[in-house]
Amino acid sequence: MFEPDTEKETEQKRSRLIMAAGALGALVLAGIVVYFTRSVATPSSPQLKLENAVRAGSPEFDSYKAKVALEDQEVGASSNLLGMTQFVVRARLHNRGDRTLTGVEVVGKVYDHEGKIVGQNTSVPIPRARPEPLKPGESVPIIVKVDTPSKIKEEDVKEVKIELQGLRFQ
Repeated sequence: MFEPDTEKETEQKRSRLIMAAGALGALVLAGIVVYFTRSVATPSSPQLKLENAVRAGSPEFDSYKAKVALEDQEVGASSNLLGMTQFVVRARLHNRGDRTLTGVEVVGKVYDHEGKIVGQNTSVPIPRARPEPLKPGESVPIIVKVDTPSKIKEEDVKEVKIELQGLRFQ
């Protein structure tokens, strides 16, 4: 009734098992790639927000913004493990006003040659990188990192900018 498998049948079963495992592995890998490409910040969805901050359009923000300087900006670029170009902007944040800042939100934007935003990221250097408030006359180095989609290479980028987006006062 049950006959032992022949060597040929055993080899066929082994081949099918290997093919099924390979297909499952490829499916898992494709799922991982889709997950990571979808989780990257897009220009319309900044990652961080400073709570209880004043923003553009607020009289308090608009009057104090000129007193907060982003100086000595340096931009560098490198490829990350997902094949995306990551731009790193290093700058010095200087409080030239008369109020202590307990929170600062900065946005980094990457523009292509047509002036379109191809990457954007929000950074909160105070209080995340520096928990202490920034007093009048003080300055602190900051770093803002912005990833671009894998199809955008360094030569496709015209400009990388960082700008003040939100302030919180003591």
